[in-house]
Amino acid sequence: MIYTATDPPDLALPPDGERRAPGFWRRLLGSRVGFVSLLVVALVVLAALVGPLLYPINPAHTDFGHINAPPSLAHPLGTDRLGHDTLARLLEALRVSLLVAAVVELINIVVGGTLGLLAGYFGGWVDMLISRVADMVFAFPGLLLAILVAAIFGQWVTENYGSTARLVLVAASISLVGWPLMARYVRGQTLSLRERDFVLAARTIGQSERGILRLHILPNVAGLVITAATLDVVNAIVGEATLSLLGLGIQSPATSIGKMIVEATPLLAQNSFLVFVPAATLTLLVLAFSFLGDGLRQAFDPTGR
Repeated sequence: MIYTATDPPDLALPPDGERRAPGFWRRLLGSRVGFVSLLVVALVVLAALVGPLLYPINPAHTDFGHINAPPSLAHPLGTDRLGHDTLARLLEALRVSLLVAAVVELINIVVGGTLGLLAGYFGGWVDMLISRVADMVFAFPGLLLAILVAAIFGQWVTENYGSTARLVLVAASISLVGWPLMARYVRGQTLSLRERDFVLAARTIGQSERGILRLHILPNVAGLVITAATLDVVNAIVGEATLSLLGLGIQSPATSIGKMIVEATPLLAQNSFLVFVPAATLTLLVLAFSFLGDGLRQAFDPTGR
């Protein structure tokens, strides 16, 4: 938790013999699950960024002599039905899936976080308007709204603006059902913070509303936002995989984890390894980000064990 200089009780020195709570990084790394999950996430991100440089095989290159081949020295994870190197495609798929998740969380933080701050701090008709819009979005079941948007605009965006715009569309469609949850988290925290002594003191000395939001409210909700975004990465990755499984996500020649799964499913009986590799990677990402989010939640709470 972050405090300001206008909150005297929290700045008082602890009594003799009383230990201060360990810092954020000590709490996070002191947890075995938090440390392992952070390490796995770091390795996955590093593989997505640096992997194609260390393994410079074109994922679109076709090796006609090794079609649907098992793992070998030439192809450590084998090849698919078109002779594409599975490891090269997996590294590209990791990059695309993590990029989609990053764009989704950026939209959720900017849109949901901003609206949650405004709703929680100002209240009144601002809170009512934002809350009703969020309720309308929540009325749509699950990923149905994302599927609808991707199905209607996906082909048109790809034809007119290219594959990069398609990636942004996929991320934006997933964010349509994600930002209201972020807004609710931030709104609830802001409702509590706006009545705290340091906020009342800042208002008493004549600090502007913008200054209070920027200097006192925002730093104290940052931990909640980071934790919620980390946990929501799981939903973004699974959402992208779901859209790809339905043929509404990333389109060829680009690939993603979900697209690798849907392309390998027809060959499950012939070469189950092609399905196992992306499915195991997706499972690893889901577990790692879930445990990391839980570790961040505990690390940002200095009163928790």
